[in-house]
Amino acid sequence: MRKLSRREVGLVGVLTVAALAAAVALVRQPADAPALRPRTTAEGPLPAVPRIDLARLDRPPAPDEAGRRDLFAFGARTQPETTALPPRVAVATPPPTVRPADGPDAGVAPATPALPPLNLRYIGSVESARGVKVAVLVTDKREVLTGQAGEVVANRYRIARIGLESVDLEDVGTGQSRRVPLRGGS
Repeated sequence: MRKLSRREVGLVGVLTVAALAAAVALVRQPADAPALRPRTTAEGPLPAVPRIDLARLDRPPAPDEAGRRDLFAFGARTQPETTALPPRVAVATPPPTVRPADGPDAGVAPATPALPPLNLRYIGSVESARGVKVAVLVTDKREVLTGQAGEVVANRYRIARIGLESVDLEDVGTGQSRRVPLRGGS
């Protein structure tokens, strides 16, 4: 260990004295600070402690009002008008008629409903080193969707097969399939 020089000894001494002065100033209470004293009756009694109503635990909860208010309507909330609905009348429907198979429409298959427009574009696929293939699709709102075969994208389409130049999508609601070409529309 080296010996301290005169200058270093003096500096340590000054720092020690300053630290002691600061400690004394913190411990000592200034004259203008209020002293701790008991509360007098002239200041008034303490407020009463509220009573906890444990009987409310057995009561059913109040109906939830969350989500029932229009944030953009100003003024008092109005109650919705209730109107009495007319009584329902049951109407008997006739049974469907069966056409013979040898009629004029015997060889025609029933028409499938037209598919709604597809708002997805297939922009490619990515394959990992383990062989997992992921399709990359883009919506008309420029949202990027990814999924493997068997997964549902856009809460509507299940990816049936991922190819090099197309992806096969199956509509979850109707079960109809369609092929989307690479960078193509519907």
